[in-house]
Amino acid sequence: MRKPPFIRLFLLTAGILLFLTATLPVYATDPVVAEIDNEKITLSEFHQELEKLPPNLRQMAADKRIQKEFLDQLATSRLLYNEGISLGLTKDPTVKQQIEEATRKIVLAALLRKEVDNQIKPPSEEELKKYYQTHADEFRQQKQVHARHILVKDKATADKLEARLKKGEDFATLAKENSSCPSAAQGGDLGFFSHDRMVKEFADAAFKLKPGEISAPVKTKFGYHIIKVDEVKEASARPFAEVKANIRNKLMQEKKEQVFKEYVDGLKKKRKFVLHPEVLDNSK
Repeated sequence: MRKPPFIRLFLLTAGILLFLTATLPVYATDPVVAEIDNEKITLSEFHQELEKLPPNLRQMAADKRIQKEFLDQLATSRLLYNEGISLGLTKDPTVKQQIEEATRKIVLAALLRKEVDNQIKPPSEEELKKYYQTHADEFRQQKQVHARHILVKDKATADKLEARLKKGEDFATLAKENSSCPSAAQGGDLGFFSHDRMVKEFADAAFKLKPGEISAPVKTKFGYHIIKVDEVKEASARPFAEVKANIRNKLMQEKKEQVFKEYVDGLKKKRKFVLHPEVLDNSK
């Protein structure tokens, strides 16, 4: 099914800016590229509109036909907007409310950028290292095991499989042939996991094994498991370089919250700010 013309046009024109800004000639003045009623769209304004389009589509900017189609769509949208204004749609109660809500959001975002975001300095290297050193527990990597298992419904089947394993049969092969767990396709491989990722009975048994050891059948709510541990990673501290970006983000967020709180507290003291929560208690 063909896409509607407007959708096709948007997709075709969305990628113009990067190439356009690199290839169009430089003018001493800002030439007019469209006139709608008493309004004029200049080349620089045209560029600004192009900048609002998705960056991943801008590579199509070399096509002059697409540039002209985009210009037509831009001018048409201004024409329709002007018509809406002339019909008095901004006086419609619903439209007025939507405009006010949009304005509040825009002003709020601009205010927060100016009074909160722009007041925050990124944490220094010393701050990052100090946090890392004083919050060591946050960066502890729990002990993990890399294990496989075979899951069956009854203990008799589990005992038979255990006996076959003791005779030297391959664990992965038996898992593929007998396990009811989806991991059977990977030879029962569960990858690495920490103790808290598995049900207690399974985790207790797995974390007692050494690499290469196989457990006796272990009963859980899922059935009977035979577990083999391939590898063990002991608990360790994650290196600073690995967690540095996370620490920076955390400290930036904490600073932002603190600056925001102080700013709002100051506004509440400076301006009238009164709540009447009792009204809510008496309302339906």
